[in-house]
Amino acid sequence: MEGTSCRILVVDDYKPWRRFASSTLQRQAGLQIIGEVSDGLEAVRKAEELQPDLILLDIGLPTLNGIEAARRIRELSPKPKILFASEDRSPDIAREALDTGAGGYVVKADAASELLPAVKAVLEGKPFVSASLSQQVLGTLNAVALRDRQHTENNPYLRLGHSALISEVLESVIDATDANFGTVQLFDSKNRVLRIVAQHGFEREFLQFFETVSCDVHCACGRAMKERSRVAVADVASDPLFSRDARGVLLRANVRSVQSTPLIDSLGNFVGVVSTHYNRAGGPSPHTWKHVDDLVASFRAKTDT
Repeated sequence: MEGTSCRILVVDDYKPWRRFASSTLQRQAGLQIIGEVSDGLEAVRKAEELQPDLILLDIGLPTLNGIEAARRIRELSPKPKILFASEDRSPDIAREALDTGAGGYVVKADAASELLPAVKAVLEGKPFVSASLSQQVLGTLNAVALRDRQHTENNPYLRLGHSALISEVLESVIDATDANFGTVQLFDSKNRVLRIVAQHGFEREFLQFFETVSCDVHCACGRAMKERSRVAVADVASDPLFSRDARGVLLRANVRSVQSTPLIDSLGNFVGVVSTHYNRAGGPSPHTWKHVDDLVASFRAKTDT
């Protein structure tokens, strides 16, 4: 782990264990404890707020057990890796925990010798199970890891959500169309919704309203997702496409016109939508469409490799 920097959230309802885990991990160069949490619901909230690199997670937690907390964390915050640390030696419990997509499972009684190797393995994307359970569980863990990789590869939101290409394409399309604001939303194929992964210029109300968008939401990006074609709106104030709520949010964000262009991969699969927004009516000039299409094609080529 030398030369790396890893932000860790420790979740356990037993304070002495949290102290042991935190002090053990912080003695290792490159590991930083950014928070300690004692219940499952707070763990979900803190994971979304802090976006740690790793969550060290107990199972027997109040308000929400660790396995259910892991499932919710994976839905809301796919970035953090999860390492379970539990007193439970049951292979069935370990399998259920690993079935959430977690990278490893450490029995607390073995943590003195196994915690740091487990953290190192999980951060490197390698499965880890305490030696006392590995023969019974490891085969299942490998199957879970394979299924999780396949799930990620087939879900644009999980596969591309943290790619630097997202911000690059947004910045380029904003520049090409002389826009004031912009968003990139990727398709979460599991939940059949668009989720914002990059934005420029917007504040809380807009981001909360458009955080997740389904194809039945009356807005430009929802229509672009449904029809798989570009949607351009010259005047948000009068266009019947928008619901009253969506129109109000846009106008309060000083958006008067918008265009939404779908992102499609080389196999014809829907990936997401890049949208640009303008504080003037009329939207982008027609001559900019070729620039937008060229940028989208470049993005597709880079993500397909």
